[in-house]
Amino acid sequence: MKMAGSADINVTPLIDVLLVLLIIFIVMIPAVLRSETVELPPNEPGQVSENRTVMLKLDADLTVAIDDGPAFPGHELAARLRGALPKVNAVFVDAVDGVPWGEFVATVDTVRGVADDVTADPLAIAVRIHGAE
Repeated sequence: MKMAGSADINVTPLIDVLLVLLIIFIVMIPAVLRSETVELPPNEPGQVSENRTVMLKLDADLTVAIDDGPAFPGHELAARLRGALPKVNAVFVDAVDGVPWGEFVATVDTVRGVADDVTADPLAIAVRIHGAE
């Protein structure tokens, strides 16, 4: 007695399902990606911006420099920032690659703590970690 059909597995339905899933994922990827909206201040010609920023550079030896000035020990940062932060709208904290993460976070926390003490307005803080130059 002979049985009809073949012993091979038909993979066509499996391939069809995989192609449909692939198309669904390709269509959904742009919808899933998160985007961050950045509000920029209006730029009118002839108007001088009153925004002032401070750049802090944290080196691997845990010294800090403010606006490319002379380096000083990191524990003096709070005292040196007290006079500068009332006139500042943003602080950029730039750290080289060899800085321990805890020291980097402590520096950002110091900036936030001093800003809370001396300014009523919220202070924007931007951070960047890069390799040593």
